[in-house]
Amino acid sequence: MKRITLFIMMAVAIASHLSATLSPQEAIDRFVANPSLRYASVGVQLISLDSMRSVASYRPEQANITASTMKTVVSSAALGLLGPHFRFETPVYLDGELKDGCFKGNIIIRGTGDPTLGSVFLPDQANIVTEVVNALHEWGIRKVEGAVIGDDGYYCFPYFDEDWDVGDLAFDYGAAVHALSFHDNLMTVNCTMDSRGRVSKSTITPPVPGLKVLSRCRASRGRNAVTAYLDYSVPALVFTGETAARSFNDTYANPTPAPMLVDSLERAIKASGIHYHQDLYTRDNLDHAETVLLALHKSPELTEIITSLLDRSDNMFAHALLRAIGARDYETKGLEAMPSDLDVIGVAAVKHWLELQGVDTEPLFMRDGSGLARANKASVNFFGDMLSMMAHRRFDGVRLCDLMPKASGRAGKTLKANPLSDKIVLKSGSMRHVQCYVGYYPADEPQYAFAVLVNNFTCSQASIREQIGTFLCHLFESMED
Repeated sequence: MKRITLFIMMAVAIASHLSATLSPQEAIDRFVANPSLRYASVGVQLISLDSMRSVASYRPEQANITASTMKTVVSSAALGLLGPHFRFETPVYLDGELKDGCFKGNIIIRGTGDPTLGSVFLPDQANIVTEVVNALHEWGIRKVEGAVIGDDGYYCFPYFDEDWDVGDLAFDYGAAVHALSFHDNLMTVNCTMDSRGRVSKSTITPPVPGLKVLSRCRASRGRNAVTAYLDYSVPALVFTGETAARSFNDTYANPTPAPMLVDSLERAIKASGIHYHQDLYTRDNLDHAETVLLALHKSPELTEIITSLLDRSDNMFAHALLRAIGARDYETKGLEAMPSDLDVIGVAAVKHWLELQGVDTEPLFMRDGSGLARANKASVNFFGDMLSMMAHRRFDGVRLCDLMPKASGRAGKTLKANPLSDKIVLKSGSMRHVQCYVGYYPADEPQYAFAVLVNNFTCSQASIREQIGTFLCHLFESMED
């Protein structure tokens, strides 16, 4: 028994030694030889940042679905085109007349694409609702006779990218990008279904005036298989499928965030002691109406937005950056009304900027800023070139790698338990049959950039994450010596 135990220990030690001394190409070859990748589309690239050349690779020119690794592309372009200190601005106007502390007219919140308004993920930013209420008090306004108007007209419909799967749009990860966003364009719906499959009671938090919660479900005695979709024409959140009488509480995408913001501001105005009488005014009702700036809300700086969206893989934040890039490109031509194909304009601007930096964009098939569309594809050669370029670029001292999250538990348990987890920064991307990673090693002063794109594996998502994490350990452990 002792001999068997000793033999096992020696075998483990030898295997560990061999793993630690694998060359980069040997590590890649071992990884792609896994049976679960037999039918997969796999691309792997390792770039030396000193020489800007490939150290080892596998099918580097093959374009694969990128999932959320596409967020590094739009983040890079945003740093270059908008600048690290860029802030979204949301002006709030008084349109009416003020006399003796009574304002008669409308309070207009003009959205310009800021995705962070009221975000629960950036709690330290200034609160636009509080800013407006404070400004009303500073102006000496004790009474408002008029209406709060949320101007969401800066962007055209559709608010989502045309390549997004319609089945994703109702869920938290599929929240659309509006000119006037609020509360991450998310809402919590508490809903009770009766025995016929109809909605007997529903509440939305925060409230969204005008939004309906409907059911198209079939009644079922013991089966609960419910999904949801958004009907923008009503507007409504619609449940479909089969259900027995039940109650549930879930988070969904909010198709009309402007009314949510308006309602939140109206309630805050009343709670602050200002008398609020809702009555929509037109200029014909007023003798001396004028439009003046009441408050100007500014978002956190771009670096903080990018850090948050890369860490949480926020599709709405990322796609908002693409639209901001497209809007900037459009406005430089002296045009104001945003076109319905703003996403296409944004993609063209991103690719043009990358090309000016010397990055070949021919292997980049970009459809949105988030990677939510399965039509997003790129080769690991592209990612290697882009990451290499960004490793040598600083934007007022900020590098892309400074904004990327540590590997931690994002690539399986083996890497999480390895000290390397704090020495690798990466962006992951996953969807059905897709698992991807791009990043840098070591984190503080990168010497290597890497990209791993895997499509159509036959194992579980957890298993492929573990395989890639173990591969990254093999790839970089020998470089620790």
